[in-house]
Amino acid sequence: MSNAKDREARYERLADVVEAGDYEVIDHSVEVRPDYQPGRPRRGDATEETRPLAVRLTDADRHRLAEYAERTGQPMSAVIRAAIDEYLGNHPAA
Repeated sequence: MSNAKDREARYERLADVVEAGDYEVIDHSVEVRPDYQPGRPRRGDATEETRPLAVRLTDADRHRLAEYAERTGQPMSAVIRAAIDEYLGNHPAA
C-alpha cells in the first residue's frame, strides 16, 4: 500500500491533469481516474491481474467483513474475491 507521500504525489499529478484539461469525459464510463492502473494483489491472493472496484456497503456489513478478515488473517479484498468466487460457483446464471 502507498504511504502518505506517494498518495499525495499521486493526487498532485491528478490535479495537474485536471487543471490542464488533459482528460476526456466519456459518457457512461466506469473510468473515473486517469491514473488508475491494473492493481496487483498480495502474493498468493490471485493469479490474474486485478482492477479496483468500488462497492457500497452498510456500516454493519463493512464491520462484519473487517472482523472476519481480521479473524482469518486475510485482507478484506481477498475475502471479497473468495466470497464472489464461491457465490458465483454455487449460483450459476439462468
